[in-house]
Amino acid sequence: MITFRMSLRGESHPQHKLTEIQVKSIRKLWAIGHRNIRVLARNNGVSSANIRKIVKGETWTHILFGEFNDYQ
Repeated sequence: MITFRMSLRGESHPQHKLTEIQVKSIRKLWAIGHRNIRVLARNNGVSSANIRKIVKGETWTHILFGEFNDYQ
C-alpha cells in the first residue's frame, strides 16, 4: 500500500520565518533589479541562502508570481 504525506507549505508550517506577502515582495524587488541578497535577507530576518532559494524558485514554489498573480 502506498501512502502519501501532505507536507505543510509556507505559512501553514509551524517553523515558517516569512509570510506570503514578504515572499512576493522579495520576488518583486528581485524582478525590478534589486540584486543585493544580503540586504534582502537582513530586512526580512532570514539567511541569504533562503533569499537565494526564493528568487531562484527552489522554495515557496506554491506562490505564483508575475502574470499568474490573478489566478490565486
